[in-house]
Amino acid sequence: MVAGTLYTYPKNWRAFKVLIAAQYSGTQVCMLSAPPHFHFGQTNCVSEFLHKFPTGKFPAFEGHDGFCVFESNTIAYYVSNEVLRGSTPEAAAQVVQWVSFADSNIVPPAST
Repeated sequence: MVAGTLYTYPKNWRAFKVLIAAQYSGTQVCMLSAPPHFHFGQTNCVSEFLHKFPTGKFPAFEGHDGFCVFESNTIAYYVSNEVLRGSTPEAAAQVVQWVSFADSNIVPPAST
């Protein structure tokens, strides 16, 4: 089972996608979003963080095994189980389809 640390800032709605996917999948995720372990605008600018996450953006996820990945949809997919990802190629394609649809058609108007 995947487990690791999610780096984000407080109330980041993109991180909520990851946390929801993790909860439904039974994945253990520790969230760092506040001092002393995380300082928005500082932690993401240090070389150690940028080595793991070259864009310096949030959310970012580091697995207990050292695997690092960024972008909320990618992290949500990574921490998900087969039920959420889709157990067949067709079901998986539909999951990606609706995630893409939401990012293109729901998020922009909801963010304005």
